Amino acid sequence: MTNVPSDVPPRAELPGREWPTVSVVIVNFNGREYLDRCLGSLRELDYPADKVEVVFIDNASSDGSVEHVRRTYPEVRVTVNDRNTGFSPAVNQGARLAGGTYLALLNNDAEADAQWLKRAVQVLDMEDRVACVASKILREDRTTVDYAGGQMAFYGHGFNARNDQPDDPSDQANRPTLFASGGAMLVRRTLFLEVGGFDESYFAYFEDVDFGWRLWILGHEVTYVPSSVVYHRHGQTIKRFGYPRERYLLERNALATVFKNYGDELLARTLPGTLVLALLRGLSDDSTALPDYRIGTEAPPLGDITVSSLTGAHLAAIRDWGLDLSGLGAKRYAIQSQRLVDDRHIVRLFEEALLPNVPDRDFLQVFRSVVGAWNLEEHLKSRGRILIVTADRLGKKMAGPAIRCWEMAKLLSRDHLVTLGTTTPPELRSDDFEVVQVNGDRIDELLKDTDLVIFQGFIMFFYPQIAASDVPVLVDIYDPFHLEGLELRREEAPIERFATAQSDTRILNEQLARGDFFVCASDKQRDFWLGQLTGINRVNPATYDQDASLRSLLDVAPFGLPSEPPVKREQVVKGVVPGIEADDFLLLWGGGIYNWFDPLTLIRAVGQVAADHPDVKLFFLGSAHPNPDVPEMRMAAAAYRLAEELGILDKHVFFNPGWVEYDRRADYLLEADLGVSTHFEHIETAFSYRTRILDYLWASLPIVATEGDSLSRLVNDNALGLTVPAEDVDALADAIRRLHDDADLYATCRAAVQALAPDMTWEKALAPIAAFARRPRRAADRVGRPAQYVNTQRLMVSRPATYYVRRFYDYYRTVGPRMALTHVRNFVRLRTGR
Repeated sequence: MTNVPSDVPPRAELPGREWPTVSVVIVNFNGREYLDRCLGSLRELDYPADKVEVVFIDNASSDGSVEHVRRTYPEVRVTVNDRNTGFSPAVNQGARLAGGTYLALLNNDAEADAQWLKRAVQVLDMEDRVACVASKILREDRTTVDYAGGQMAFYGHGFNARNDQPDDPSDQANRPTLFASGGAMLVRRTLFLEVGGFDESYFAYFEDVDFGWRLWILGHEVTYVPSSVVYHRHGQTIKRFGYPRERYLLERNALATVFKNYGDELLARTLPGTLVLALLRGLSDDSTALPDYRIGTEAPPLGDITVSSLTGAHLAAIRDWGLDLSGLGAKRYAIQSQRLVDDRHIVRLFEEALLPNVPDRDFLQVFRSVVGAWNLEEHLKSRGRILIVTADRLGKKMAGPAIRCWEMAKLLSRDHLVTLGTTTPPELRSDDFEVVQVNGDRIDELLKDTDLVIFQGFIMFFYPQIAASDVPVLVDIYDPFHLEGLELRREEAPIERFATAQSDTRILNEQLARGDFFVCASDKQRDFWLGQLTGINRVNPATYDQDASLRSLLDVAPFGLPSEPPVKREQVVKGVVPGIEADDFLLLWGGGIYNWFDPLTLIRAVGQVAADHPDVKLFFLGSAHPNPDVPEMRMAAAAYRLAEELGILDKHVFFNPGWVEYDRRADYLLEADLGVSTHFEHIETAFSYRTRILDYLWASLPIVATEGDSLSRLVNDNALGLTVPAEDVDALADAIRRLHDDADLYATCRAAVQALAPDMTWEKALAPIAAFARRPRRAADRVGRPAQYVNTQRLMVSRPATYYVRRFYDYYRTVGPRMALTHVRNFVRLRTGR
């Protein structure tokens, strides 16, 4: 690479590795006033100076740009064209001249942040499936977004995500995007040339949209990296082009992009409407004068496009697109014959597929007609195929895991084709999604046509085909079943307890090793699961670089509640159950009685309160699990015996003999006055999420709960009721009395519950799952080179000698011989103490 002159301060060298060479291509046309900021920022990059080459392509500037660059920046390679070839041909020209491993593009009116190049390079170095990195582009004020990801409408117009909105510095997660802006991007140089680079007939505008779309078709990925930042002087290009000529290029290039890149089916559906809308966008001008220009074999000088009106520009664009269909047909064949990725996967990246870009009433009416006539909403809705699998029974009577999967299927089916599978014969059907029974043969069939698998519990143990597939997998770990098992099997023989605990942990770790995205129920759970993920090497450079918060690997998606308020259909408890009168103060235990719960303290407290408050009654909604495969809980029997011993059974404590149907639970909730949940203080409690409390919120019930779990903290933080220490009968009795006697306290708690409930709906709770379903992808460390690095670590235990040889080889290849030998010396010194 070229050398920086001696009077330029050296940039900080980065120790510890051999950084790849990068060629930065800057295309210039009369940009003298911007060049010092642009080229000066490249001298300040936090990247080894000898690894950066700057290639400056000048398109016949007349403002002294070339002379200034040669005089002030002698390290820059300058090539001068005798005419304005346009942006696309000049970029390709620079790519052919460049010698770097990676090719970076930077607008001449942009200023690079010191970390711009390093952050982008780290992604391409880490993820070999990624071909191109899209940098964040902020405006000169450094707070307003110019580009934060690429979007596109079905008619070929690309948009910059979050354009003209305030920057969100907290958004640092890398994510797939349709295209990188040509104003700031990094791409593998040889690949850029192999796939044809930018389409040189575009001259300018949408060449980056076309290139990004082509990469995805050919099986490569484009990733938006918000930590790679440049600052851009907004709106300079149109000042040089003029508005009519800009519209000509936009419309012509959009038509070409659509024609080349859609598959046959979507091209047939989108092209007619694309042409209609292109014409309508030009009707704001009465003139119909057309330019004389006809597309030839070379990109035209911009000055030859003599467009005198908007209508003329749009008509000329359509005309010239039509005249070039034979050439576009050849380009289309070259792309489509190598297609590796189906349209249905790519249209998810459009994000704004059905966005009209003209705020005119007549245009909007025609736009809606176009969308309806060709059924574009259905075909461009990015509807993925999602398989959700549970081992719980799907019926009128459901426990938490089945309820969660059912609600998940309801939510995701709004935008996707969802199949909800269960290992037992399903008793429910839905008009919105398919409900099936899965087995070994059926799972193979379902996996063949699935874009995303979501499961919980032991499903992957039952069906190892999920682990063996390449389908993205979302693992729902809201229920830490290996902790539940410690309490559930407490009465078993030690040999069985240890064997089962080991088996549960192994099964869980296999899920954590395979999953691409995980969701849990609370931030405290998330801390716990991050520890376990760290223990099996899933918190590693690849997942960290993708998102330093690790939210792209593990996020919080708690249990939710319906957005519709509960509706009373019939009287079920008060005045119906013998011993419970219509005006009694009813405490509701809203679920099953499991071994990790503490109904005994609650029953004793109710017995104490009932001595001076005879109207206090406790009703247990479920005393048996709705899934017959789940064994009967000893705690349910113990609760029944205690109420009988205290003489309050069927007087102040009542047990529903079975399980209430999911759709009928509102009748019971709406008759209650207080929701209760009590448990012991142990490890399951610390990381549990008491889903019954969500139903209490839904029904606007004040709550009394044992402190210590996530939802009891929610009760405290939002004044939803009262919490008490574990196994403290007197404190629990006092809390019940207070909410019974203090009308103001009761009303305050009820109002707080009503205020919080709208923030706890299924739509909001499952938002991370819905977001991943829109763009399912393999985890950063599960494919390509990162997966090889992660898998290499397993050799350290099984074959340490092989591990160290392979590690030395990888280190030698990555950082060079000098650093590799230094690493070996340090390792030997550490092991021998010398």
